[in-house]
Amino acid sequence: MKIRIRGNSVRLRLLQSEVKQLGEIGKISETTQFGLSDDETLTYTLQISPQATEILAGFRRNEICITLPAELAKKWIETEKITLESEKILKGDSLKIWVEKDFVCSTRTDDPDNSDAFPSPDLNC
Repeated sequence: MKIRIRGNSVRLRLLQSEVKQLGEIGKISETTQFGLSDDETLTYTLQISPQATEILAGFRRNEICITLPAELAKKWIETEKITLESEKILKGDSLKIWVEKDFVCSTRTDDPDNSDAFPSPDLNC
């Protein structure tokens, strides 16, 4: 799973095996270690919750957690739908969230993710 953070937006991109794992287990996480201590890690998690009624985002103990409602997640996992998106108003600003299927990049044929990426709907990435 890839993460892209820019300003008040968070984008997660999942490969085919990760979408499958999310559907089977209901959760997927990645951790980036920036230093030697546990305080110097960033974990980002995408999870499914039957209690959620909308896409939610949280940040606690160095972990970004995006929660998807079960029905919405099921439709995204089982169909060709590419993107789930949400926008939340927070303190007068908005947080934009995107969860996407990651596609093969035809301009970077040596990209190791290409073998597990979704077939690209177009030739540009």
